[in-house]
Amino acid sequence: MKRILLGLASLLLRVVLFCVGILPSRCLCLVSNVLAFLAARVAGYRYKVVMSNLRLAFPQKGDREIKRIAKKSYRSFFDTTLNIFRIRFASRKRIMRTVVFKNLEMMQNLYGKDKDGIMLAGHYSCWEYIGTVQPDIGHQTVAAYQPLTFAPLENIIREARERFGAKMAALKDVFRVLFAYQRQGVKTMTLMVSDQSPGRGSCANWVTLLGQPTPVLIGPERIAQKLDSAVMYLRIVERRRFRYEYEFVMLSESAAKEEPMAITKRFYEELEKDLHRVPELWMWTHKRWKHAHLYREQQKGEK
Repeated sequence: MKRILLGLASLLLRVVLFCVGILPSRCLCLVSNVLAFLAARVAGYRYKVVMSNLRLAFPQKGDREIKRIAKKSYRSFFDTTLNIFRIRFASRKRIMRTVVFKNLEMMQNLYGKDKDGIMLAGHYSCWEYIGTVQPDIGHQTVAAYQPLTFAPLENIIREARERFGAKMAALKDVFRVLFAYQRQGVKTMTLMVSDQSPGRGSCANWVTLLGQPTPVLIGPERIAQKLDSAVMYLRIVERRRFRYEYEFVMLSESAAKEEPMAITKRFYEELEKDLHRVPELWMWTHKRWKHAHLYREQQKGEK
């Protein structure tokens, strides 16, 4: 019975998300706006967290401006979510019109140099279309991700991200997967969303982001150094809603030659530029600076 119910739920979910995926951009904007309003103003989903984060990051901005950014940030979150279903179910021609890659030659040059690459992105705008680059580069595209527990939705997301030939790798397995590719002589280009906040017991490395002491994960940097990959920042520019431009910013052509934390700091410097440029595209619902007191305690301990 459980298997039958799960199958029915999966079928119903696919029908609903298929309908969402084939909607024109104007309708997707409307759906996203409604979902954003319900989440922020009706359910109040992490609204206090969003406002607190924005006031910390932009103390010079007035309350009216902060509320405007918060409102648009919820829209951006749902735009990104809806794009997953668009990639899975919309026509290939329509999808390829959605994103423009500004400097693909950077990847192509790395392939000519026999170099693997790692792209670091923030929870900023929509990175979901990176898999569509697969037909245009020599590398095997890999996307690191955190698997979901709800299997029907997990399957749809995986199908969307692998539709153009990219491969998915769970975060806990990503180094093993990339090392296996390297041993086989297959060059890889891997996307890692890298601005997650570490757990309380892992706050050993810090940067300053938007004036706030921010604990950072250095796993992506360490993987890049072990594989001696080139590392790039994925800059995402929204030309308009549901239309994107991807640009690759080189952080290091040889990670193994870099000092510890050098790549991570460069990543956050590039991310901060984007946060000043269009702050509403970041995912402000995360408790970004909940461990700031640990930084102050560490500073006192070092004196």
